[in-house]
Amino acid sequence: MFEAAIEPLLSQPVTWLCLPLALIAAFLLGFARSAFGAGGFVVSPLMVLALGGADGLAVVAPLMVFAGGVSCAQHRKGIEHRTLVPLLVSAIIGTALGGVILWLLMRSGEEADVHRHLELVVGALSLAYVALVMMRKKIKAKQPHDPTTFHLFLAGGGVSLSQTVANSGSPILTIFFNYHGWAKERFVASQAWFLEAQNTAKLVPFIWLGILHLGNFGTSVLLAPLAILGNWLGKKAFARFSEKTFFRAFVVLLVAGFLASVLLIYGRMKLLGLF
Repeated sequence: MFEAAIEPLLSQPVTWLCLPLALIAAFLLGFARSAFGAGGFVVSPLMVLALGGADGLAVVAPLMVFAGGVSCAQHRKGIEHRTLVPLLVSAIIGTALGGVILWLLMRSGEEADVHRHLELVVGALSLAYVALVMMRKKIKAKQPHDPTTFHLFLAGGGVSLSQTVANSGSPILTIFFNYHGWAKERFVASQAWFLEAQNTAKLVPFIWLGILHLGNFGTSVLLAPLAILGNWLGKKAFARFSEKTFFRAFVVLLVAGFLASVLLIYGRMKLLGLF
């Protein structure tokens, strides 16, 4: 069992580069989840760069559940049920649709083709979310107002679909709440609990399609302490961040996500072939 768990970390073409990337990605997942209620847009492309398409997606999925559970415990007092309920309902439909798209991707060619298609999807979506967050000030409403139930449902469905296909999508919610003028204290808790529910639900298509198995699940377990350490430090950062610092730190993650996404679109094997 231990050999199967360690194998994805040590069997990469350039281990000295891929292993540190995987460790950094695990830590950032916990930190970003507790500090921002998000983070898949940078963690997902980093882990796919480190471990490849299928294993990269598979390892991040349980890690999101581990880190998300800690984040939910940290933000358990700030939940708005009127906000959370439509998001949870949308998670069912969005995850199901994402599972169908993932099934099509897994049947899109030979193994090498499938890995390349997954890289492109993860890279392109993460890049789109980087652009979305960079435009947040231009699309912010002039007056703060609450979103409708229908709009919450649409936003949650889009996030759920994207999270299932690429392990990223939470910037949609972050920008959605920012557009409505909500402070971070108001939306981070509901966002964290919604993402925890959705990330747990998406394990079903991951297992069904054979993407997640005992081997790479064991890899997630090995990396979990780093994610939990990130959770702890992220909680401290969240308590100290002002609204301005919150989004400045978010931009730092965006830059990392941008670089990882561009490299992924360029091609993982091309990149590793340079070393």
